[in-house]
Amino acid sequence: MPLMATAWCEAPRRLQTIASDDFRAGLTRWRLEAEDPRAVVTAQNGVLDIATPAGLSLWWREPLAGDYAIRFTAEALPAPASAGPHAGRLSDLNMFWNAEEPGGGAPAARSGAFGSYDSLTTYYVGFGANANSTTRLRVYDGQHRRLLAGFADPAIAEPTEEPMTTQTRLHPGQRLHIEIVSRQPTATDPVHLRWLVDGQAVFTRADPAPRLSGWFALRTTASRLQIQDFQVLQCR
Repeated sequence: MPLMATAWCEAPRRLQTIASDDFRAGLTRWRLEAEDPRAVVTAQNGVLDIATPAGLSLWWREPLAGDYAIRFTAEALPAPASAGPHAGRLSDLNMFWNAEEPGGGAPAARSGAFGSYDSLTTYYVGFGANANSTTRLRVYDGQHRRLLAGFADPAIAEPTEEPMTTQTRLHPGQRLHIEIVSRQPTATDPVHLRWLVDGQAVFTRADPAPRLSGWFALRTTASRLQIQDFQVLQCR
């Protein structure tokens, strides 16, 4: 994995790996929620392989807090034949993080259908979603999903969104290095959220009341993804 930006973790503190999954021992560290029983998810030989015809979420079982980063590599492959009219597409490298129930605590089990997560409080990125036509950052407040920033093809773009670029799309055979940073803002650096691909920031936020702790999930629908080298690092 290439070196990611670490300027937000300032000396004398440094990044330390506090959790990881090399995907050689099954799904014991994850909780699966799949909308369709034909979904196939395996973790073996160093690869988490997700092939699903419908909505699916895979929750990391440990809550995250403090100044931390999540890192992993991901490759989008053609969606499986079980996806019917969506078979063969590249789509939906998505994720929730700092997710909780509105009253606090771990997200309760849900069906895997996308709408069932609307009652969470969380951040969400849909990368290459909607058949690789949008990449969007949203925040959920327990009742509504609010668009914070995004990229979209012109036919479906919201007024505030920028056009899709090579950097904001999935590409066949391309392995992406994803990093999510969640940190307490400071007077010298008010940015609390960074979402990066291959070391380049796609989204950053400096909100007055940020979400800084909770649970992480990989999220997708009608797609196939391969994930490797999952790590959680903390700035200590």
